[in-house]
Amino acid sequence: MGRIIVKEPPAKALITGIRAIGYSFSTAVADIIDNSISAKARHINVISEVGGSSNYVQFLDDGIGMNYDELENAMLLGSIREGREDSELELGRFGLGLKAASLSQCRIFTVASKVGDECGAITFDLNLIEEKNKWNLRVLDTDEINKLPNIDKLFEFTSGTLVIWQDFDKIQGHSKKFEDTFREMIAEAKKHVELVFHRFYASHEIYFNYQRIEKRDPFLCGSAPRQQTGHTERLKVNGYYIDVTPYTLPFWNTIMNEEKALLGYPKSIHDDQGFYLYRNRRLISWGSWFRMGLKSEQNKLARVQVDIPSTLDSIWMLDVKKSSARIPDVIREELRASVKDSFVRSKKTVRFPGIKEQRTESPVWIRTINMQEKTALYSVNRDNPLVVELFDNLGHGEAKLLEILLSQIETSLPKHSIWNDHTDDTLRISDRTDMFDEEQQISELTDILAMAKPNDKAGLLSRLLSTEVYSNLKEKTDYITRRLLGNG
Repeated sequence: MGRIIVKEPPAKALITGIRAIGYSFSTAVADIIDNSISAKARHINVISEVGGSSNYVQFLDDGIGMNYDELENAMLLGSIREGREDSELELGRFGLGLKAASLSQCRIFTVASKVGDECGAITFDLNLIEEKNKWNLRVLDTDEINKLPNIDKLFEFTSGTLVIWQDFDKIQGHSKKFEDTFREMIAEAKKHVELVFHRFYASHEIYFNYQRIEKRDPFLCGSAPRQQTGHTERLKVNGYYIDVTPYTLPFWNTIMNEEKALLGYPKSIHDDQGFYLYRNRRLISWGSWFRMGLKSEQNKLARVQVDIPSTLDSIWMLDVKKSSARIPDVIREELRASVKDSFVRSKKTVRFPGIKEQRTESPVWIRTINMQEKTALYSVNRDNPLVVELFDNLGHGEAKLLEILLSQIETSLPKHSIWNDHTDDTLRISDRTDMFDEEQQISELTDILAMAKPNDKAGLLSRLLSTEVYSNLKEKTDYITRRLLGNG
């Protein structure tokens, strides 16, 4: 009968492999924040220091903290996770995240954790490990703990944890100027965290150097009716449910600055189309159709939210970094079918962006649809107050000339040029609302009212202020009325 032997892997070689798992700085930062959320923290602060006596990145949270035994377990590679039930706050996966993410970016990391009046700290120092080629960790004494940067902020909490990264050998080895590169990576990590944890914004406060991260919404849910939300479908897999919700963004050239901020000011809306895969509300992967051959110009406004529970990690082939996954074959076709509605809406919005434009009381243009002939006709609104006033002030011959001019404008619309400009993500079609001068508009109104009969001026001004051209002045109706008509 054979025998069983126990072999401990050489620490130095294994560490080298762990450091090469493939974390970016941003995904490593997100992985540490996962631990804070799993520890029921409500306030998480990423604190960075560069250019001073020491360079570091810290993660401070007010979670449940760890006693010494729990802290020692957390520092194990593949820490023991028995007895930990999955929940919406459980974002861990293999028990490797803290160590793998930290070591991918630095040679020294320390974890200090507090529960009640007790605080313990352990340091993972690659210099010490490589020297003996053993898994030697340093347990800090009270004096060493008290000298940790910002430890006083941890002491303010009833419980919590402070993770400290130091000695950024990889960044130093690949940057021309370490300080500039370090600051750029912190800025990129902040943007990454804003998107990855955007569904935690209402329940968790995440800060970078004491400033709260910006709110993000890749679906612009608050922009209805221009934005469209489809029906959520539930797909049952192995007894668990995957929720699939399709969204269609507003046409890009109608998106306002505050909406662009919610999207994170993307360079191109085309590249962000696709599935947005969430595990326990945490964004794992986005901007991809997972090789389903769906990426196109017509689908560029389509976004599909896919919510998976952590109980289905295995079929999604979720990696250690929690930054990539693969659609399981058992639901691929069901998922394809469930997103058709989003594609239809996206194509309609791209082809006919004007459909979603909000109507005004007296628009300049009227859109008429002939369903039998499948045509759309755009004509100048003859009931627009300015058009009506102009016809009323013209003689019969001049009025006929004006009608001919309007008809020529209607039949000479540069449809193809407008279409090309609308479908070009690098362009935004500008109009007078982008550069309107309030005084110039009031001057125009003055000139128009000068041609009206005295008894008609008040009614004409009211009608003009209801048109889309002067809609920006409507909130100042009382002021403009007093100024132009001398009332009140």
